[in-house]
Amino acid sequence: MASRTSLWLLRLYFLLWMGAGGFIFPFITLFYAEKGLSGTQMGWLRTIGSLVALVSAPFIGRLSDNLPHPRRVLQICLAGSGILILMLSQQYLFVWMALIVAIESFVGAPIFPLSDANALSISNEKEGFGSIRMWGSLGWAITAFVGGLMISRAGLVSVFIGYVILCGLCILVLGRIITTPKLTLPSETPRPRFKVVLRSLGNQRTLLGLTIALTLFWLTNNGRFQFETLYMKQLGASEMLIGWSYTYPALMELPIMLWADKLMRKYGSGKLLSFSILLEAIALSAVVVFPSIVAILFMRAASGLYYSFYAIASVAYTVENAPTGQGATILSLYYVTLACIISLVTSPLNGLIFDKFGAYPLYIIATVGTFLTWVALVTSQKKPAQAQVM
Repeated sequence: MASRTSLWLLRLYFLLWMGAGGFIFPFITLFYAEKGLSGTQMGWLRTIGSLVALVSAPFIGRLSDNLPHPRRVLQICLAGSGILILMLSQQYLFVWMALIVAIESFVGAPIFPLSDANALSISNEKEGFGSIRMWGSLGWAITAFVGGLMISRAGLVSVFIGYVILCGLCILVLGRIITTPKLTLPSETPRPRFKVVLRSLGNQRTLLGLTIALTLFWLTNNGRFQFETLYMKQLGASEMLIGWSYTYPALMELPIMLWADKLMRKYGSGKLLSFSILLEAIALSAVVVFPSIVAILFMRAASGLYYSFYAIASVAYTVENAPTGQGATILSLYYVTLACIISLVTSPLNGLIFDKFGAYPLYIIATVGTFLTWVALVTSQKKPAQAQVM
């Protein structure tokens, strides 16, 4: 069991960790473009990172699941990611960028599922995952906005330095969290073998449906995720406006994630996850019908609602249906390995589409795919008698 102090320290960790991401991820394509990379080369960097991450995330997730002190693994990953991201900021040649991206993906890809698994292990019925995850949204909101200001005054390298500093603070905070070490399962109930865990993704109806849904979603949405900031830049948005477009949705997430905890207890994680995907499909339709900065800003505002539901429900739904004691492993398999396998195929193709036709066709593809994702989720969920219809 975790103390209340540890709960608040984990909230501080999410504030810092997702704040670190807010420095880098909204602006990484701008960094690549500044270095002269084409959309195709950016796609290959994403592919290289995905190829490494699809192996490293489940391997490190499995290692974490089987250790009594899993946060030690997370601290090592954070240290490695911070150092390598700083090295990336100093590169000009594509080949060196590719090498650093590959190594960073090995240690950086597992951070997301390991952080969520740690949060789920500390949260409880009264103070759920949303009460922890909302602090990450606050951190992202602060740094995405501050990052835009920093870039306009000190250049893109400044946000890389900010990432390193926050990763270091994350390591210190994790070291202060005290919980009871995980007990190993008795010999008569051994932990499932990895092959058994892997087969559950296709044998269990809910996990099979989730596999299909996430595959459809990432196949069709990776392109617009990858090039959204460049699309906004082409439409005339400044770095400050791009940073702000990632800030106000995250601020909206703060109260909504607490609401998501309540909705999930009432309706179940599966229904909330499906609802979030439907809302995203509707918001994407606005960009398809009215391709403009205003439409993208509207979609970003709507993301404060649908992403809050998704962030809470997707993690809970996945762990609820995972084999016992293998939450971090299943989270890694879905949200890193599966995502990376799909990225291997889509990233170079999306880069070609962007170079030849621009970003608008990527939004059409994303809209159709998101509606199909919603259908796959709705049709694959169990229907317990006590569940209410949303």
